[in-house]
Amino acid sequence: MKIKTLLPLFFASFLLNAQTKNTATDNRLVTELDKMVQKEALAYMQSPARVGISIGIIKDGKSYFYNYGTTEIGKSELPTSQSLYEIASITKTFTGTLLAHALVDGKIKMDDDIRKYLIGNYPNLEFEKHPITIGNLTNHSSGLPQFLPDQSETFKKPMDSVAMALADFYKNYSKKKFYEDLHQAKIDFVPGTQYKYSNVGTQITGDILEKVYHKSYGELLSEYITKPLKMNHTIVGTNSAQLLACYNEKGKVMPRNFTSIFAPAGGIVTNTEDLVKYMQYHLNESDKYVKASHTPLVKSEGDAIGLYWRVHTYEDGTQTVYHTGGTFGFSSVLQIYPSKNMGVVVLSNESDGESQGKLQDIADSILRNSSKK
Repeated sequence: MKIKTLLPLFFASFLLNAQTKNTATDNRLVTELDKMVQKEALAYMQSPARVGISIGIIKDGKSYFYNYGTTEIGKSELPTSQSLYEIASITKTFTGTLLAHALVDGKIKMDDDIRKYLIGNYPNLEFEKHPITIGNLTNHSSGLPQFLPDQSETFKKPMDSVAMALADFYKNYSKKKFYEDLHQAKIDFVPGTQYKYSNVGTQITGDILEKVYHKSYGELLSEYITKPLKMNHTIVGTNSAQLLACYNEKGKVMPRNFTSIFAPAGGIVTNTEDLVKYMQYHLNESDKYVKASHTPLVKSEGDAIGLYWRVHTYEDGTQTVYHTGGTFGFSSVLQIYPSKNMGVVVLSNESDGESQGKLQDIADSILRNSSKK
């Protein structure tokens, strides 16, 4: 993979006046791609809430990196391609990739009852004698809740306090307690018939993988993904010293990932340098594991879900495979476009109600408008 390296701020940064807000960037504005990224990134950064973003692009085997804003409010330090961000639910695609290995290699089956792999008796993990299957976990049709225990009352609090409340609750939460709480989960529809987003389901997938391989999630991640792809900065962690400061839309510092329990659902910390390597791998749909991870369990005309990967089909028949991520202080999107041999990742150290959607707009616009040449 040939990498186009952009010099960091202290060598070559530019302050570009875009209407009312000056935004630091290392974009050299030489190519059409540079200019396209500039237009999209500056429009996003106009909101007073924005702090910093890092963009990584892989196109025809070449990598391009762009950075905007700052690593921390009050500082003039531009992010780089090595700046570490939480990627939240984009982590689920890594779990899906690991699951593809287990499926293709015959260690598990999509229609397996998940209770086959759980210790203890869980009669509650079915509805009208229809059990939750591994396939139901991958496309969020299991009926399992978002969190264990139920946190619906917590989310009714002012948003500024929700992150702190959850961080405090989960700091000593154990896997033993997770599986005790799982006994209280209630399934209120036949698994596979409705959509209900669930971090709990993805955590269980990670635990099933640990059981069939007799290795930890971190070890599996290293063996099958980060080590082969030379993703040297990608880790499962809750408080890396190198992780950027992160903020909500009011500029308030937010707590970092609050527990290792939900690592398979949202625990990865990484950067654009590593994620372009990950996108390059996932552009190769001739790879049997990649193909399996992108293949929906349920076929659909429009949007579908593979092994956690979202699959969107455009009107012209082309497809994009993607996932977004968001914590209380980080937002992200990773999107690949196989027919153009191209992928875009955008990472931000600020999160609000609109940030994930707007980051996806950036990625989609760059992918859709980029030349096929």
